Amino acid sequence: MTKVKYRAVIMDYAGDGERTFEFEEDAAFFDLPSDEIIDGLIRRISAKEGLKSPMRYELNVAKRYPEKSLVCAFGVFLMRSGNQSPFIAMIGPARDETS
Repeated sequence: MTKVKYRAVIMDYAGDGERTFEFEEDAAFFDLPSDEIIDGLIRRISAKEGLKSPMRYELNVAKRYPEKSLVCAFGVFLMRSGNQSPFIAMIGPARDETS
């Protein structure tokens, strides 16, 4: 199956502001429901950070914008301490920066 490079930007209140993640996945990945795309992103970030299990989060909204090839999400990361950290995530196919 064809691989596509995706880019995700996450902004969270407790973190260092904005973080960008890039990864490759099958083209069909972006055909999944919006909440499953966000779940896939969180699992990839958790694996990249070396966590034993995926970060816990609560998803409030996940919306697809087909005209922009973009999925946006709002939610909260659930910390071990019991605190919550709001986040915004945007994910879509990576654009070629050289054009």
